[in-house]
Amino acid sequence: MTSRRWARITDSVADILRRGAWYPIVEETSDGQVVVDVRTGERVRLSLSDVTVRQHPPDQWSVVTRTGVLRPTLGGKQGSEVDTTYGVCPHCHERQEFAGKPARLKCSRCGRESAVDWSQSC
Repeated sequence: MTSRRWARITDSVADILRRGAWYPIVEETSDGQVVVDVRTGERVRLSLSDVTVRQHPPDQWSVVTRTGVLRPTLGGKQGSEVDTTYGVCPHCHERQEFAGKPARLKCSRCGRESAVDWSQSC
C-alpha cells in the first residue's frame, strides 16, 4: 500500500486554492494531473507542474508572503504597520497574521500549536 502524498500550489496558480496550504492528493492521472481534496468535499484537478508535492502530511505552519494585488500599498496610514506575511495552519488551513519570527504558533481557529517552517515562504 502506498502512502498518501500531499500537494501545495505554486505562486503561478495561487488564486485557485489557499496559498501555503497542503492538500491530500486523492488521484494522480497518467497525463500529469493530480486531484486534491480541499476538505470541503470538493476536489480540484491541477497540473503536476503547478504544485509542489511532499510524501508526508504537513506538521508545520507555512509562511506566505503577500504579493501582487494583495501586496500592501506604500501609501498606508501614517505610523501604521502593514503585515506583509501570514501563516497557514497545517491542520485546518486558517490564515493567521503574526508578529516577529516566532518558532511556534497556536491556531486561533483549531487551537493546535505547531512549529513554523521558516525554510521557505510561499
